[in-house]
Amino acid sequence: MGLLAGKGLNKDEVDYRQHERCKTCMHFYYPGSCDIVDGNISMDAVCNKWAIKPKNEPKDGEFYMNEYRSKEGKE
Repeated sequence: MGLLAGKGLNKDEVDYRQHERCKTCMHFYYPGSCDIVDGNISMDAVCNKWAIKPKNEPKDGEFYMNEYRSKEGKE
């Protein structure tokens, strides 16, 4: 089993296979587990539950100033 337990789906149920890219999936956790599929997961595999990871958009200075101000008022 991987570092994080899956949700109980086995690899046959989700057509888990090699030669694709689990590491680009939103359900994959480095170094080799998945939040919906049980067992050790290869970064170079894929299943039919694959969904692209959302892109982390860079944050601008205004975002960080607002974060700072919100935390400053809580202390």
